[in-house]
Order: sequence, then structure tokens, then C-alpha cells
Amino acid sequence: MHCKDIVREPDGKTEWAAMERGIVDYIGQFRALKKDGYSGVLSLETHWRGAGTPEECSRQSMAGMKDLLRRAESL
Repeated sequence: MHCKDIVREPDGKTEWAAMERGIVDYIGQFRALKKDGYSGVLSLETHWRGAGTPEECSRQSMAGMKDLLRRAESL
């Protein structure tokens, strides 16, 4: 599963967002994967570039993904 988030702009277009800052219901997705017994791979996609450096963008998205997994009781 590839994990990346988006926000919807006022004009209806979408832009990449850090994990946990967008509109994708990852808590619901992670809970469903756990319920279904998913044992595959999660891959953090690092398309978002809003935090300056690529490294900082990845750090913030990983922190968001970990928080989402904790909140979904899947970590």
C-alpha cells in the first residue's frame, strides 16, 4: 500500500499534503487493513514538498503516518 495525502483546493484541484494533514481517511483505511488481516507492506510516498527540504518533508510525513497508525490502533 502506498501512503500519501492530498488537500482539495478551493478551485477543486488537489495538491499533495503531509500525511495526516489531508483528506484521506487513513485511520479508517488502517483499521480496515488490520481487521482484514493485512500483512503486506506500507510505503510512505514523499510527493509533498511543503516543508523546505526533501528530508524535512519526509520526516513530517512519517511522523503523521505513525500518528495515524497509533490512532487506528494499528502500530
